[in-house]
Amino acid sequence: MSGDRYFVDVVIPFRRWDAWTAESVRAALEMEPPCRRVTLVPDAPLEAVDWDAIRRMPGAERVRERPSGPVNPGRKRNVAMENNEADVFGFVDADARVFPDWLATGLPPFADEAVAIVGGPNLTPPEDDVRRKACGDVMASPLGMGAAYIRHAPVSERDVAELPTCNMLARNRPGLRFRPELDTSEDMAFCELAHRMGYRVRYDPAVRVFHHRRRLGRSFWRQFCDYGVYQGRRASWRWLWRAAPLGFVLYLAGLATVLLLWPAGWRFWTWPLAFYALVVVAESLRLARGRPRGLLTAFAFPCAHVAYGWGYLRGWLGRRRPARPNG
Repeated sequence: MSGDRYFVDVVIPFRRWDAWTAESVRAALEMEPPCRRVTLVPDAPLEAVDWDAIRRMPGAERVRERPSGPVNPGRKRNVAMENNEADVFGFVDADARVFPDWLATGLPPFADEAVAIVGGPNLTPPEDDVRRKACGDVMASPLGMGAAYIRHAPVSERDVAELPTCNMLARNRPGLRFRPELDTSEDMAFCELAHRMGYRVRYDPAVRVFHHRRRLGRSFWRQFCDYGVYQGRRASWRWLWRAAPLGFVLYLAGLATVLLLWPAGWRFWTWPLAFYALVVVAESLRLARGRPRGLLTAFAFPCAHVAYGWGYLRGWLGRRRPARPNG
């Protein structure tokens, strides 16, 4: 299928121009077949020096901007989608870059009118430093992300419940828009809406982007905590497996209490923790292929699990908090 059949508008939301945004725009302009347009959605109009950098890129005449003000990514994408004649939107994060064949591999599934969203894995760039690659290891592992690990590692082609907006192609359909009140996980809600409208969401491992990871530390912690908060707010028996890290957090809290009250029983109470450590080390060595960063990966796993579990608890408690009366 040729890119000429569809008017594809690649939407890149961001706060301010930086080197990663320039990398993302350049990659979008270098695709074959090419997209018809690239829409940039910054907080404020770009500076003249930023436009000078864009004009030096081949295909720069296809770039436009739609400043949105300091709003969340979902609102930014909605701004780009308003009064837009595109057939398909290509959603890419400003810290991600598409592969040159992104449209060549991503457009064919739209031959099926029931398919509304297509995407694939977002991979850790080879140039990321070891602290970012360790976080990428966690995200590409079932131990780190559960069933959602396919967002970060190629698996077989299939229909899925959700895809991330750092690597997503979506039909321009009335009513298929992002929930503006969501500051995170708006991609999950977007895919849920497509399903409710009767559409399919398709995963193809060939539809790839490179996506820079958060560096191990506060930003990585915050990312997984935010994941947990959203999942905690939508907790249900159907998605009980998503609460597994909460069980780990509760176990650690219980372990600390028990060891204070009955320190003589430490052998009995710590064996689950020892088993967890063995699994984490084995998975870290597999992902890092024996490289030294495996030590960082082994540290990143419990950081991710505790952050997510803590966030899940906050989200679950927050949705049950009664609303305060006005006045």
